[in-house]
Amino acid sequence: MVLSSLGAGKAGHMTDQSDEKPSSSARGEAAWRQATEEVAERNRLAQKLGREQRATYERERSDARRAAEARAQARLSAGPGAS
Repeated sequence: MVLSSLGAGKAGHMTDQSDEKPSSSARGEAAWRQATEEVAERNRLAQKLGREQRATYERERSDARRAAEARAQARLSAGPGAS
């Protein structure tokens, strides 16, 4: 019985920094901030990718429209007898 009370007494005097409230709160805050920043970075990358995909889509669409207009103009320029 004496050994357990001595062991308990020694353990009571030792402090673990992870048990202190300010640091654990700060760690939680830091972890939350890091998670928030990771989500924000993923969102920025997704938006950038979306803009690039949209620009590619619009460029291809514009090119196809110009090519169709050029074909139509070529048919009109060829005259009624040419097909």
